[in-house]
Amino acid sequence: MKKFLLIISLLTPFTAIAAPLSAIITFESMVLTADGVKKQTYFQERFIRDNNVVWNERIVPSAVSHMHEDAADEHEHNLNFAAAGKWISRKADNQINLAFVRKQEKKIIQPRVSEYATLGFDGEWETAFYLVNRTALKKMTPTKKGASDDSQWYEKKDAKQVTRILWDEKKEFPLSIETARLDGTMSNKITLTLTAAPPTLPWNNLSTYQTIAYEDLLD
Repeated sequence: MKKFLLIISLLTPFTAIAAPLSAIITFESMVLTADGVKKQTYFQERFIRDNNVVWNERIVPSAVSHMHEDAADEHEHNLNFAAAGKWISRKADNQINLAFVRKQEKKIIQPRVSEYATLGFDGEWETAFYLVNRTALKKMTPTKKGASDDSQWYEKKDAKQVTRILWDEKKEFPLSIETARLDGTMSNKITLTLTAAPPTLPWNNLSTYQTIAYEDLLD
């Protein structure tokens, strides 16, 4: 997952959008080890952004969903947030708030800003909102148009690896992010498929949830 986080960074100003944008993000990675073993990873997340809120949530197949419930029962202070909803919001003073939401427990876990980095969040609003560094993107080489007039492929290549991004110019949203080593030993691919936003946004359905501090789980 850290390799994906290295791809995802952003430092440019916030732009409001008219309606919630919803997508399914598919993560695929491959690593070829020195002893010839190919390791592949695949998982999906739901992504929703709406002006000052971003929501990410792992899609857990029903066949293994009970494993997360069993793990939570066995360990009172469960520190695995892979299956929890990640709720990022921006306040009027531009302060960024990160929280994890566990639906089965009806709990909101609130870390301190000083704890964000250890939990895989760099604290940058645009990192969460746009998923791609738009300033860096514009410095990449445009190659060919995507499937629509609004989408454009960009590429950056050096002696060791190549990065390709399919960018939706109108929605300001990446449809595909691909990074691969030229020697064939590693590749990462992130594919985003736009979907209809749910009628009730997930962060508007948490009024009965209990909020606890992340530090309380460390006891």
